[in-house]
Amino acid sequence: MVEISALDHVHLYVADPEAAAAWYNRVLGLRVLPSSARLSGGKYMATPRGQYCATIFTGRPPSDGDHTTAFRVTGRLFIGFGEQLPHGEVRARSGTSLRASDAADHDLAFSYYFQDPDGNHLELTTYDHEPVRNWLKSKERAPV
Repeated sequence: MVEISALDHVHLYVADPEAAAAWYNRVLGLRVLPSSARLSGGKYMATPRGQYCATIFTGRPPSDGDHTTAFRVTGRLFIGFGEQLPHGEVRARSGTSLRASDAADHDLAFSYYFQDPDGNHLELTTYDHEPVRNWLKSKERAPV
């Protein structure tokens, strides 16, 4: 038996890899790795620190079952993402604009569930529960 040390990367299927890479850069800060030049039509994507995390291929996202790709961030970055919502490029799985109040509280973690323009299911998760909970509570009390 093998002992897994970590998840390495995921495959995402999109209609236009160039447009998808630009969306992932604008919305999640991922960047195309230079080694993508060796990949016919696809894109290797990495975090701002250079950690490879996804490959974008031309194709259709899976439509059977749940195929969610979850990205972990710090509480500070989760809150920063939430502060930018609603954002025209970020759609909840229902197709409506994702809102800061859509954060799901899992007691241990908070998550935003949304989709890319091609319908790939995405999740942004933080385990910095207390600061995010406090931020969300402060947003509930803020005057509209």
